[in-house]
Amino acid sequence: MMTDMSLSTDRRGDRAHLAIAAALLLAGLLLPWNIHVGLGIDATPGWVYALLVVVTLAALAPLVDRWRRGAGAAESLRGPLTLPYLLVVAGFTVVSIVVAVRHTGTGAVAPGVGPGAWLGLAGALLAARPAQGAATETPGTATACRVLGVLSIVAGVGAALLNLYLRTRYVVSGLGGAAGAANLMTAVSALLFSVVAVVPVIIAGRWLITGGAAARLATVVLGGSAGLAATLVWVLPVGRDLDSFHGIAQNTGTAGVGFEGYLAWVAAAALVGPAVVAAVRSGDAARLWPAAARSTLILIAAWCGGTAVLRITGVALTGVLDLPGPPYNNTALMAADVIAAVIAIWLALNGTGRAAPRAVSAVLFGALSVVAVCRLILGVALVPRSEPLNPGVINAVFGNSLSQQITSTFDVTVAVAAAVLLTAVWVTEIAARPVPPARPTPPAQRPAAAPKSAAPKSPAPKSAAPKIAAPPKIAAAGPPAPPKIAAPPSERPD
Repeated sequence: MMTDMSLSTDRRGDRAHLAIAAALLLAGLLLPWNIHVGLGIDATPGWVYALLVVVTLAALAPLVDRWRRGAGAAESLRGPLTLPYLLVVAGFTVVSIVVAVRHTGTGAVAPGVGPGAWLGLAGALLAARPAQGAATETPGTATACRVLGVLSIVAGVGAALLNLYLRTRYVVSGLGGAAGAANLMTAVSALLFSVVAVVPVIIAGRWLITGGAAARLATVVLGGSAGLAATLVWVLPVGRDLDSFHGIAQNTGTAGVGFEGYLAWVAAAALVGPAVVAAVRSGDAARLWPAAARSTLILIAAWCGGTAVLRITGVALTGVLDLPGPPYNNTALMAADVIAAVIAIWLALNGTGRAAPRAVSAVLFGALSVVAVCRLILGVALVPRSEPLNPGVINAVFGNSLSQQITSTFDVTVAVAAAVLLTAVWVTEIAARPVPPARPTPPAQRPAAAPKSAAPKSPAPKSAAPKIAAPPKIAAAGPPAPPKIAAPPSERPD
């Protein structure tokens, strides 16, 4: 009986991850792959989009076959059928890196890697998983995650150093001149911007390298939040103001966190996600969520604290360079960043353990989610707008009229991750709430017996013994009595 139930559960889990993989692959066709390729982008070459359609259909084939017939004929070909998709994603990534390095410093915009490639990569990796293997990790998953972590850190640090060099190569040489103070502030700002951009990549890359269960759950939260955030930035009308590249990630340091981090996070989330979700559903949520939430909160605190430092630097740079712009804008932005960082730090230290005050933690998780959204609103509303210096570069895909880009796709990722943590806290709180024992049902009361009233005892009817009637008395027949003859009347003498 238990075997049948476990098999039924495995089939349901397998079908769920098949549906998610198919949805991610189809989303990859609807979202942009870079600033030149994607559905609705006029500059998309027809042959490139046709190639995307072909590799998507190839990756969908084993999913459809497995859905209809279980482990069918296409099951053995799931690896070869999904390999072309992975190669296409790798090709887009390599092209973006090569263009960014070759045309660096020329003003040309690198193509980047868009959310279509992120979600499609996750869908292809899910499609390559064997049937009914959601509860266990496939061989080589731990090694693949460590490789992804190392590659993301190396590539992210390299991109940040490249952007730092480009921003300071003409500034450092003029430190001793008349504009030495301005050049120094510019160099310090560029250094801080690069450091803040690479910190999330290093923190999340360390999660992948260590490979603990809680770290993997945090990776799933981060990867899922990043994919949803990029989709929202591309779909929502305000997305171009939240991120001037419209959710299409550049390399790390150009506009905050780069595709070196996003690609690694969504790929690792697809590799470990089914096993992590199965572990959470099996009853390990109470053990895994506190540590995973703590790791995510540390990442949020590091990012918000770093952006607060950038706001302080922005105020100083505005004053040194005598740039227009009200100082209270940066002050308000800095206040929102500091509040978010302080709340995240307190929750990481005090709000995720078993002894944490549940009511206070729930309220602060809600406050963190609200402040994360407020950071996005302030980052768009308080920044003045101006005519761009190169209006010809702005097109239907990227560019806006903000004088300074404050927010990015990663800020939206932070807001989504905070909402996920808040939801998890509520769910685990409801699940851990003790169920009051059912009150024993009182035995059904029998109706009280009517008091025995002394009823008048009527004597039992005595059945009279039948009296045998006496035989009729028959007069004995005797000689008849002589008839009485009346005497004649006596004659009277006259």
